[in-house]
Amino acid sequence: MEMDLMQAKLAVIEAGKKLVETGLIARTWGNVSCRLNDREFVITPSGRSYESLTPDEIVTVKIEDLSYEGEIKPSSEKGVHAAAYRLRPEVNFVIHTHQVNASIVSALGQDMLVDSAMHTSVLGGKVPLAAYGLPGTKKLKAGVTAAIEQNPTSKAIIMAHHGAVCMGADSNEAFFVAQTLEDACRVFIAKKHTGVKKIKKPICYSSVRNGESLLLSGDDGTEFETSLTKDLDRKDFGVAAMHRDIYLARPEFNAIVNVATPDVLAAQDKCRRKLRPMLDDYAQIAGVSVRKAKKEKAAKALKGRSAVFVKGGGVLCCGADMYEANATRMVVEKNCQTYVASCSFGVANYINVFESFLMRFVYLKKYSKQKDQ
Repeated sequence: MEMDLMQAKLAVIEAGKKLVETGLIARTWGNVSCRLNDREFVITPSGRSYESLTPDEIVTVKIEDLSYEGEIKPSSEKGVHAAAYRLRPEVNFVIHTHQVNASIVSALGQDMLVDSAMHTSVLGGKVPLAAYGLPGTKKLKAGVTAAIEQNPTSKAIIMAHHGAVCMGADSNEAFFVAQTLEDACRVFIAKKHTGVKKIKKPICYSSVRNGESLLLSGDDGTEFETSLTKDLDRKDFGVAAMHRDIYLARPEFNAIVNVATPDVLAAQDKCRRKLRPMLDDYAQIAGVSVRKAKKEKAAKALKGRSAVFVKGGGVLCCGADMYEANATRMVVEKNCQTYVASCSFGVANYINVFESFLMRFVYLKKYSKQKDQ
């Protein structure tokens, strides 16, 4: 196959936007590529929004040695895509996603058996689990490469604690594989995990820092603003005082999102003192764990982290702005779903503590560097 360079770049951009629209990827997470020929492919760049990508930002990479030209860095998972093109001549399009159900299955420590006729026609009898490796490392590439080699007919590979790689003859097939995988994972999970009970959730209050004050909004329609410099009544320690303490203790946070979905509340109830990472993006963005704390100790429990479970109130997810706070929310919710489902399967496959620390450190260092540029 020989594909026109501009046509391939536009196909990658279109697929990226479509994946965001359908929720299979979000923000700058995941990556998309298209084969040019038996020597090269084009791939999305590292750390750039799918919605605003231009052809000039799509990077051409050599399959043999992963070399590329120009100042724009390709995705750190370019080696995974190269392995797919090298080992599968029939594959011309690859999508790496962090889709929710596949991510949940990725922490169960097993290949996923597929028994629905509709799913097996696309995915085969099983979707293999690739051995774990830290994001962007040779170990991760080796694990995915081995899974592709050992399962020569599989169009999807689940990456342990991470997400999935979906392959196709073109973008439409790769996209269809990703959608089918998500539905097959949902069915697989439902065999042992029937979901969580819907309970009356507390009123959730989110906030933004506004100069020397904070603006608090409740999901019941309540809104009010209070000063960050004024000492609040500690006799009845409330939501405003808790948010105020967090902003004063953590000047890098300017937004807090309060989440109390059934899965979050179930995970909060089931875990003892903290919830450790089962997924890479949780370790990177939320921290090495999310602790449980009383309202008056929430700010202290956030040390080195971006989220905290508050007694009787779900989880507070923090960020430099509302966009970042919602990113924290997304990974916390997904890790909570993974934890609760894992309990139904009787497994608790957490990511190694040292590796969680390393991912968090690299993420903060890289993120800070990007902010300074």
